[in-house]
Amino acid sequence: MYIIVVGGGVVGHGIALELQALAGHEVTIVEADGRRAAQLREEIGEMVVHGDGTEVAFLEAVGTDRCDLFIAVTADDGANLVACQVAKHGFNVRRTLARVNDPRNEDLFRKLGVDSTISAARAVMAQIEATLPEHTVIPLMYLEGSDLRVVDLRLQEGAPAAGKPIKDLQLPAQTLISLVIDGNGPRVPGGDTVLHVGDEVIAVIPADAEEQMRELITGLPLGASSSVPDGR
Repeated sequence: MYIIVVGGGVVGHGIALELQALAGHEVTIVEADGRRAAQLREEIGEMVVHGDGTEVAFLEAVGTDRCDLFIAVTADDGANLVACQVAKHGFNVRRTLARVNDPRNEDLFRKLGVDSTISAARAVMAQIEATLPEHTVIPLMYLEGSDLRVVDLRLQEGAPAAGKPIKDLQLPAQTLISLVIDGNGPRVPGGDTVLHVGDEVIAVIPADAEEQMRELITGLPLGASSSVPDGR
């Protein structure tokens, strides 16, 4: 597999080294800063090239037309977006992945065709929220090639879903509750499975259904706070 990594900072450097260590992978690091590129070349060799990862001519020169995975991880969201769009639409790269420094840009990246995004801020916040007893909707992953995401939900006191079987819930279209975790451990639910306050639910939902699911399992709109008791 041929992989191009645009951005030779700490993130790009680390990703490239990890990928290079895997058998059967050819990796090129693209770094726009000449001094940084020279430093990286001294450290890890010819896999580093100096150039602009948003320029068509340069990307053609480094073989983007045969690239299997294109990763843009600079500190500039605009550069990452443009680089991925050029790779996707100019060279028909099958899979693109971009670092998103401002989480507010994440939806824009997806709407403009970037296959996957990485947001350090969002990942850290998800870990923090997952440790809070009142957490409601925690995104776990996006399903590539669709508008679906896997989320972790915690049922709260007063929620419309509390005490009801799944078959009676008004779930958003394309929503699937795939796992329920309670005091007895995880189980695959059926239509007759009753949800209780404090239950943890793993579900697949459309990206635009998060607010509806939040109200269903908390009874509160986005931005409001609530709490979950320790027991039922």
